This record gives sequence, structure tokens and C-alpha cells, in this order.
Amino acid sequence: MKPSALPASDDHAIVIGGGIAGLLSAHVLARHFRRVTLFDRDRYPERPGTRAGIPQSHHVHVLLTRGYRILKELLPDFDVHLQQMGAPLMDWTNDVDWHVAGGWTPHHPSHLRARIASRSALEWAIRQQVVAMGRVRLCDGVVVKRLVPDATGARVLGVEVEPKAGAGDVRPGLHRADLVVDASGRGSKGPGWLEALGYGPPHETVVNAHLGYASRLYQRPDNWEATWQTLYIMNQPPHNPRSGVLATIEGGKWLVTLVGYNNHYPPTDEEGFMAYAKNLAEPTLYQAISQATPISRIHGYRRTENRQRHYERMRRWPGGFLCIGDAVCMLNPVYGQGMTVSAMAAQTLGRYLQRQNGRHLDGKLCLRFQKQLARSNSPAFLAATSDDFRWPKTQGDPPRGLALMHNYIDMVFEAALTSKLVHTRLLEVIHLLRPPTSLLRPDVVGKILRNRFSRAQA
Repeated sequence: MKPSALPASDDHAIVIGGGIAGLLSAHVLARHFRRVTLFDRDRYPERPGTRAGIPQSHHVHVLLTRGYRILKELLPDFDVHLQQMGAPLMDWTNDVDWHVAGGWTPHHPSHLRARIASRSALEWAIRQQVVAMGRVRLCDGVVVKRLVPDATGARVLGVEVEPKAGAGDVRPGLHRADLVVDASGRGSKGPGWLEALGYGPPHETVVNAHLGYASRLYQRPDNWEATWQTLYIMNQPPHNPRSGVLATIEGGKWLVTLVGYNNHYPPTDEEGFMAYAKNLAEPTLYQAISQATPISRIHGYRRTENRQRHYERMRRWPGGFLCIGDAVCMLNPVYGQGMTVSAMAAQTLGRYLQRQNGRHLDGKLCLRFQKQLARSNSPAFLAATSDDFRWPKTQGDPPRGLALMHNYIDMVFEAALTSKLVHTRLLEVIHLLRPPTSLLRPDVVGKILRNRFSRAQA
């Protein structure tokens, strides 16, 4: 049966969700559609600040170098906004004190740079540029109730919305679109919407290391001097599940996040928070915050499981509908990949729309995009879940060859303590600039083997 003709929707795309994935998707869509409407259930703050839909915004966020480069390419004034807000530019090999098992990684200049800022500042900077483009209408305080299909169910015609009180001039009911993109994050209703349309929910892969955060904002001590802008005390599996990050963000403030794996959750009371910091593998972070002034309460967060919705494996898919960002691939946020993976997804969307006519994406073409997106997401998901399986209580199915992988990565970290080449290459992989296979190149392997031989002779 052929789908019914799509009613006129005035060259219009709709994005569900106003986080980073949604904002970037809307920006990309505005290059291909005359109008783009973004619906988000939250109310946007009038200045940089946290909002209910982003409960993790109180914690340290890392924009990896690849994500930083993509955002500067997509949004030419993005870096200017962050600079004006006082977000420092950081060299990831020269401005970070990183303590791993065995000691501190070396300091040396590199091309691995990005600005460090709070999640609120990063989202604000993105939102200002998306709005400035003039073709994206942001409708906050609006709940998307369901997808509205055509008579055959073969295509999505739009969405049904319900504005909250004070949501402006958004009318309730059906809003038509040529393309609907679900970028509503971890809370996405996509699986249920697809099931309601007769397509069935996707298979999911879930890996949960039962990780928790506790974070606090500090005023840096007067006349503070240090060799670092960011301090990272890494856990040491399988014995010490505690990590700590101190990031210098906009305004010179310190944002401190304590992390614990396998239900070793950092406390959110004053005494417990400080005791947890004191018991990290190295005392530098504790010593720093002991001299600083707390300027926020302690915030906790524990919804950190990895979850991949395998939309790419579905046999049928409706036309005019795509899913992107955390609505598809949720990553343990401790690895700092989420914002960069969202930027990569927007880039994938833009390239796909460039090749296709976005106003006439049938089910097969939409499913083809989901397959491309899955390939883009796969390396980050594998990296996050593989590391989570270092902890014995992690739930999920580990990949094959995990012990061999862990042993080799341990050797990489050992060599990174003395080799600038290995240190840089490791960070290039972490920052999604190179594939993990680049750690198997002869120049890297040679350094690793020489380091292992030297350790054995010592």
C-alpha cells in the first residue's frame, strides 16, 4: 500500500529536545528547511544557568577537542561567546595534571585544545548562535505528546504538543512537519512512540557500572598559582573506585566533581564529601579544595548507565522521522564523550541531508541515516563500556577479548608516563580524533615495548 500524500507543511522541520544535540540538529536543519521549530518541555533560563531537564549540568563537563573543532566549524562565533564569558582555553597535554596508576603524565605542548566551561555556559553559547541565525524558533515549556502518522502509518506528519502555562503563543494540538527529529535525550519517548505506530521498540544494549557523581563549585583561593588548569586524579581498578576532577571554568572558578564506581557513591554532605576527596589515590585535589571557598551546595547524580538503542537494526521505520544524540546512544558521562558525540551526530545529519532531499525522506532513507549514525556512535560506546567492565559489579554483556584489551591499554598508560608520543596518541584516541587502532601502529607499539622492557630490567 502506498503512503498517502504528505499535507503541505511549509518546508518545515521539527526538533524535539533543546539540549546540545537538539540545538545543533536545529542549526543543521535550518540550512535545508525554510523553518525549524524546536520544542522543549523546560523553560530556558534568561542567562546561563541550570535547568530541570539537564540534572547533570552541575557537574564537570568536558568538550573534547574533536567536539570543540566541530562546534567552531558549525558555529563561527561559538568560541568568541565562550571567550567573552571567561572560559579558559586549555591544552590537554600541557595544562592538565593527570594522575594515573604509576604517577603523573608529562606536560608538553600539543594540538589538543579546547575551552573548559560549565555545561550551562556551553549550552548558552550554542543557543545564542542558533537563535542568531534567525530560522530556528525555540518553543520552551512545550510537551510533545506523540508522533502523528499519516493514514497508513508509513510516514510521520508531525507531532501533537501540549504547551505548559506561560508557554507563549504555541497552540496545542498537531504541528505538521516534513521531518521530525527526536533529540530529547535520555528521557526520549521514541521507543514507545514507534511501538504505538506499529514498528515495535528497538533492541537495547545496557551496560551499567553503577557510577555516581557529587559536585561542588568553589571560589579559587586568592593568589593561587599552579601548573595546571584542570586536575584529574584517576581511579585505580580494581582496588580504588574513586576519581576526582577539578576544572577551572569561566570566571576562574573551580568546579569539582568526585566520582565512584560500583555503588561507591561520593557523599553529598560536607564532611563526607571532603573525606571522599581525601581518600583519592593522590592528595593534590583535596589539598586544593581545603584552601578554597565553597560557593554552592553539593549536587549528586547517579543516572550514568550506557544505553544504546539499536534503531539501526529495526526492519521497518516511518518516513519523516529521525532520532539523534542521547535519544539513541547514552554514554557514561564520566568519559566526557557525550557533547562531542552529539556534535559528530549533527555533522552526520548535515552530510546526510546534503546528499538527500530532507523533505522526502521515506522510511528506507530514514533507516539508512540511523545506520550511519550507529557507525558514528560505535567507537565511543565501545570505549566507554569496555572501561566500565574493569569493575566487577558492572552489569551487562562484556565484549570478547576484554582482558587482552585491558592489558594492552594498561601498557599504553604505563608508556604514557614517560613518552610524549604515546601520551599524545592516547589523548588523540580519547578525544575521538583517531581510531583506537592507531594505538597499534609500529611507532606506538615500539615505545610501549621498550617501556615494558625497561620496567622489567629495573
